[in-house]
Amino acid sequence: MAARRIAVVIGALAGPALVALASWSEAAAGPSDVMVKLFQFSPNRLEVTRGTAVTWTNQDDIRHTVTSGVPGRRDAKFDAVLAAKGATATVTFRKPGVYAYFCDRHQAMRGQIHVQ
Repeated sequence: MAARRIAVVIGALAGPALVALASWSEAAAGPSDVMVKLFQFSPNRLEVTRGTAVTWTNQDDIRHTVTSGVPGRRDAKFDAVLAAKGATATVTFRKPGVYAYFCDRHQAMRGQIHVQ
């Protein structure tokens, strides 16, 4: 069964402007993958190089989100719903920096992507 994949690209010159793409595919595990399991992002801190696509995969039976910023201070860089087990979301990071994110439904779930 194919998992839903949502891709978001953070452009080098577009600032917070986003391009969203949707397709159906299976997610493969790799060094730029984050698992969402037992109400945690694992790893919760990931270091990648510019241009890397990071994929989150929901391993829980319930809905989660991958929302950029911190609770109470979203920054609108990306926001994806992981509707059910097997759902994926992918964000390509084109600009260096630290990107904090959290689950909007379970705000204690937090993570960071460090882009060099």
